[in-house]
Amino acid sequence: MKNAIAACAVAAVLSVGTVFAQDVKFGLRAGVNLPNIKSGGKNTPVSEGYSSRLASGIGLFTELQLNPKWSVRLGVEYSGQGGKKDGLQAMPTMRLITGIAGEMGMAMAADPDAAAALMGAAAQMPQYYYANVNNTVRFDYAMIPVLAQYSIALGESPWSVYVNAGPFVSFLVSGKQISSGNSRLYADAAGQTPVWDALPLDIQQTLATAIPNLANVLQNEAPGSKTNITGEMKSTNFGVIGNIGIRYQCGRNAFFVEGGGNYGFVTVQQDDANGSNRLGAASIMAGYAFSFF
Repeated sequence: MKNAIAACAVAAVLSVGTVFAQDVKFGLRAGVNLPNIKSGGKNTPVSEGYSSRLASGIGLFTELQLNPKWSVRLGVEYSGQGGKKDGLQAMPTMRLITGIAGEMGMAMAADPDAAAALMGAAAQMPQYYYANVNNTVRFDYAMIPVLAQYSIALGESPWSVYVNAGPFVSFLVSGKQISSGNSRLYADAAGQTPVWDALPLDIQQTLATAIPNLANVLQNEAPGSKTNITGEMKSTNFGVIGNIGIRYQCGRNAFFVEGGGNYGFVTVQQDDANGSNRLGAASIMAGYAFSFF
């Protein structure tokens, strides 16, 4: 479905040029994003404390020239979003439980004792556990921006400056949480009480017998992991995007560099237990545009 939407968006961008061939430019822009995860108003230990990470962005666009100063840019692009945080931090307990269940697969379905032990452990564990890791959250979006652009020529030279802004809609392609480093799992934010020590003795004994791999994780250091969190996120976002740039016109070709950013209005988590965040990114892009006429 998401691939079909992206294909339709590319077709729409190209079709604008077919209809308005004498007044249109086609272009490619690419560069780096500096995304971050912003508070959406309902903070939890999971959703706080993120800083920017380095990501990429690349896209195609069609720019329809309305007059010497005003144009409209329609694009479709890949946009890397997300953030990172390092050190002792909260993780959702249910993500650990469902990950163990997924690893066990059919064995869990065939063993009622193991399933009961897993649910019993989940009930006794805190809503969040804490681990000392380097954690990066990566979101990949297909973004469709529609921008109004105002340009000013710099005298008689081929240089011009411009500013553009407008709305966007974006569709989540994938979401991943990537943790690196080994750490004991703690029941408290201070990292004083291991989760295993906080479990009742009968739960410890049941886990050691029925689910030894979970018991081993809780008793010792857990390794870093990569978790697909696409299903925990809302599939669509919308917001605003804008850029300030400088362009050099060389015949039918144009080269430009622009800096700007985007900000989404939608809180991206489906479950408030995972927090309530919005996504935003600063960007630096370079590009090339051309016209047939």
